[in-house]
Amino acid sequence: MTVNLCMSFSRDLFEEGGKIAGQLHGYEIRPQQLQMVEAVEQAITGPRNIIVEAGTGVGKSLAYLVPFIDWAVREDRKVVISTYTKALQNQLFVKDLPFLTRVLDIGFRYAMCMGSENYACLRKARKNSIPDLFETKKRKKQAENIIRWLSETETGLVTDMDFVLEKSVWNRFSRESDLCRGRKCPHNEQCFYRKARLKQSSSHILITNHSLLFTDITSGGRVLPDFQGLVLDEAHTLEDVATRHFGRDAGNVRLQYLLDGVDSALGGKGIAEGCGSGLEEKIREAKEMVSELRAVSGKFFKRAEEVFGKRDQTARFDRGDFPHEDICGPLEELSSFLTGLSRDFADPDVCEVMKAYAERCGRFKESVEFVFGREDERYVYWADIRTRKTGMSYSFHAAPVDISGQMKTYLFERICPVVLTSATLFSSGGDKAGFGFIKDRLGLEDCMELHLDSPFDYANNVLTYLPRGIADPNRDFSVFRRQVRDDIIRIYDIMGGRIFALFTSYEMLNAVADDISGSREDINILRQGDLPRYVLLDVFKKRHNSILMGTMTFWQGVDVPGSSLECVIITKLPFSVPSDPINAARIESMRERGLNPFYGYQLPQAVIMFKQGFGRLIRSHSDRGVVAVLDPRIRTRRYGKEFISAIPKCQQTDTLQDIKTFFQSGDMPRGDTPQS
Repeated sequence: MTVNLCMSFSRDLFEEGGKIAGQLHGYEIRPQQLQMVEAVEQAITGPRNIIVEAGTGVGKSLAYLVPFIDWAVREDRKVVISTYTKALQNQLFVKDLPFLTRVLDIGFRYAMCMGSENYACLRKARKNSIPDLFETKKRKKQAENIIRWLSETETGLVTDMDFVLEKSVWNRFSRESDLCRGRKCPHNEQCFYRKARLKQSSSHILITNHSLLFTDITSGGRVLPDFQGLVLDEAHTLEDVATRHFGRDAGNVRLQYLLDGVDSALGGKGIAEGCGSGLEEKIREAKEMVSELRAVSGKFFKRAEEVFGKRDQTARFDRGDFPHEDICGPLEELSSFLTGLSRDFADPDVCEVMKAYAERCGRFKESVEFVFGREDERYVYWADIRTRKTGMSYSFHAAPVDISGQMKTYLFERICPVVLTSATLFSSGGDKAGFGFIKDRLGLEDCMELHLDSPFDYANNVLTYLPRGIADPNRDFSVFRRQVRDDIIRIYDIMGGRIFALFTSYEMLNAVADDISGSREDINILRQGDLPRYVLLDVFKKRHNSILMGTMTFWQGVDVPGSSLECVIITKLPFSVPSDPINAARIESMRERGLNPFYGYQLPQAVIMFKQGFGRLIRSHSDRGVVAVLDPRIRTRRYGKEFISAIPKCQQTDTLQDIKTFFQSGDMPRGDTPQS
């Protein structure tokens, strides 16, 4: 009986004459959306997990929000909705959920969950309210802006500021979980983070991102309130996010930042007042230990310079080259000493600071031991070397090659129902067609499956351009790159702008951008890295004579509906770099198990990312345009058909003249906005 009521509740909302139809201008019934609503309801009722690919325009966010809101209110449950991009997070929080509060007859509450470091700490703000504490005039001004803002803000969130801020300045005001005094804090009643947590605890729907979700999972549930249902939107990104969080890292910059913090705490204002008799000697001894640790760590990371040099690179390393005991011993001694020292202070704030830094030293030691001191074939170990203005950065990492077991243990066996959804989860390529690839990678076993096509008219509104005669990038890359440049210019001469050019590497992007800029001053090139992403997109939407050139960041999570974007150029099929340490380790692991890594991993992964890039073009019913794929392997290699079959059926050509004809044929409708 409950199931029928629930299904009737949702279907009535979405059907002709329903409340959603009455509140959304231009609403159209989409069979795919109704199918997803009913499937999510069945999964909730089961309860069972479900994986759903819902093409662009299905309206998947409302399709999972409505049944979960109904369930959460009726059963007094809490549901987390997790996304990869801020854009989708904001759409859910600013648009979809406020809309549903007006439409639904059931009272439900929702809240945004952000990392605690995004909140201002009133206790720290009081201590740092003196401008003279800041080193430069610029930072003093920023501190003054924060202090003024704190008297006005209701949230205390850094994201709500309307002025630019250096991270180092915000760190003097932001909440640090291990320095929080909780109920003992004199500002507890006014605490922004405490108020946010109270709101989260009383909410039915919590919006967060994958990074914070996996921080919660790996911390044993100490970050988010307890929840009983979960939606993983943009689920095609989960493996990469989870891999980072299930791993560990240790680097010289992170250690330098830690030791600077200890030094600052030991010499900070208020230490003298908190000292009892005889503590001066202990403080001096602690400072000497910090200095010794700086010297030891300098020698340790000097070894990294000898092994890798000063060239930016990512490479696997031999842990035998790095005697980690030399650094772990001093870290443990400092941690123990600071713990003892914390007990000698009368000032509770100083005590908490010393204990916090003691724990941080201990955690860094554990990371060093994890990365350098253990040999685990389930993990891959690599170093990331980068040139910085302040010197070389050497960051060492350990990450699991296969996260499926951890995902099963820490997520799917603990939470049910879980909805995994995205516009790109279904793969036609490789050994595990359908949802087999993504389920295998994520450890998702017994679950419902649903594959929904987009309701958009790709057959009439999209032309795919697959030129002939371009060199194979694996055989003659320099010729391939030159021909890609030439075709981009030819397409621009037809379009006059409104073009995304998607690359798989910064090296090729910069080379092509430089070549075009040097020969054609009339072409406005917006290059990833020159400006923040949101600024690039804003300029692109306003200046229709532009080509926006981006790497993998722009293949996904970017939404430019309407006439601002009418052509997407995919310069190269998005196969992952085989030399990337994690990819290389996954490929080796599959070979060792007698599997074919190309068809079992590389191809389906590339097909999913290809679908993401293709999906940048059509974002509404009225959008129309061209997707140009300049990589000849989509035609010449046997696996090329896997990419073609993965996208919706649309018109196809190998001549530029057909692009002209396509845009000259009839009036093109503009300005429609996609439904959520």
